[in-house]
Amino acid sequence: MNENNSRTKQYSKQKIHLIIIHLALTVVFLLIMIFSGISSSLKNTITSWSHNFYLQVGLYLSIFAGISYLIFVPLDFYEDFILEHKFSLSNQTVKGWSKKMAKKAMLSFFILLLAGEALYFSLRLSPDYWWLLATLGWILLTVVLTKIAPELIIPLFYKCTPLADVNVKEKLLALGKRCGIEISDVFEIKLSKDTKKANAAIAGFGKGRRILLGDTLLNNYSNDEIEAVFAHELGHIRMFHILKILVFGAIISLVCFFIAHLLLTKAIDLFGFGYIYNIAAFPLLSLILMITGLALMPIQNAYMRYLEKQADLFALDQIQNNESFVSAMKKLTEQNLIDPAPSKLVELLMYTHPPISKRVVYASEGNHEKPILKS
Repeated sequence: MNENNSRTKQYSKQKIHLIIIHLALTVVFLLIMIFSGISSSLKNTITSWSHNFYLQVGLYLSIFAGISYLIFVPLDFYEDFILEHKFSLSNQTVKGWSKKMAKKAMLSFFILLLAGEALYFSLRLSPDYWWLLATLGWILLTVVLTKIAPELIIPLFYKCTPLADVNVKEKLLALGKRCGIEISDVFEIKLSKDTKKANAAIAGFGKGRRILLGDTLLNNYSNDEIEAVFAHELGHIRMFHILKILVFGAIISLVCFFIAHLLLTKAIDLFGFGYIYNIAAFPLLSLILMITGLALMPIQNAYMRYLEKQADLFALDQIQNNESFVSAMKKLTEQNLIDPAPSKLVELLMYTHPPISKRVVYASEGNHEKPILKS
C-alpha cells in the first residue's frame, strides 16, 4: 500500500468512526431526554410560561436545539476542522469555521422551527393521519429549499460567479448544446476559501437551475477532465434526476412517517406521554424517525448510486475521450482522499455514488450500456 492509499484509508476510517460516534451520541442524548424526565420537566416549565400550544412548541424546540448544539459542537469542530487540517484538506481558519457554523446553525434552527411547528400542527389536527400531512409538508419543504438554494442558501456560505474562463465556458456550453440541454450560464463556486477538495453539483431546477463547478476543480483539472465532470452533471439534468429524487424521497418519507406513526402510537402510553401531540414526546418521535430513516438508508443509497451511474454512462456517451473521465475520477480520489474500493457494507450503508474503482472499470472498458433517455 503506497503512502497516499494509506492516508486515504486512514481518513475514510476516521470519518466512518465519527459518523458512528455521532449516531451513538444522538441515541444517548435522546434516551436521556426521554428516561430522565428532562423532556417532561421542560414541557411543564414551558407550559407555565404560556398556554398557547404553538408557542410552547416553538419554545421547546428552541431549547432542545440549543442543548443539542452545545453537545455536538465539539464533535463537529473535530470532524470539520481538526480532522480536515490533520489530512491537509482544509484552508479554513478557526474564525472562518465559527462563522460558517453559526450560519449553518441559524439556518438549521429556522428549518427545524418551521418543520417542527408544521409537524405538531399535523399531529394535533389529525392524530390518525398526521403521517400523510407530514409527507406533504416534507415534499413542500424540499421543493422550496431546492428552488431557493442557488440564489439564497448557497451564497450564504460560498461566493458564486459566472465562469470567467471564456475557453472553458464555450467548451461546456457547446457540450450542453450537443446534449440538447439549454444552459444559460455556468457558475464557479469559491470552495477554496474553506477546502482543498474538488466538487461539482446541480442546484435548483427550472429557470433557477445552476451547474456549479468548484474553483478547486477548475484550477486543478484539464479542460477535458472538466468537460467529463460537467457532462456527468448534464446527465442528471437530461434524465430528470432532481425530479426523480424528489418523487423517490416522497415515497421513502411516506413509508418512514407511516412506520413512525405505528410505533409512536404504541409507545406513547408506554412512556407515559398520554397523547401523540405532547411536545414532551419529541425526543421519542425523533428517535423513532432516526431509526426508521437509518433502516431505509440502504434503499435510498442504492437508488442514488443507480442515478449516479446513469449520469456517468451519459457522460461517457457524450465525451470524445473516456480517458479524461477516468483521469478525473483518479484525481478526485487523490484530492478528496476518497476510498476507491470500500467494503461492501460501507458501500451499502454510506455511499451515494458508485465507488470510484467501479466507475473507473466501466469507463475503461468502453462497452458500457447507454442510459435510457426520455424526451
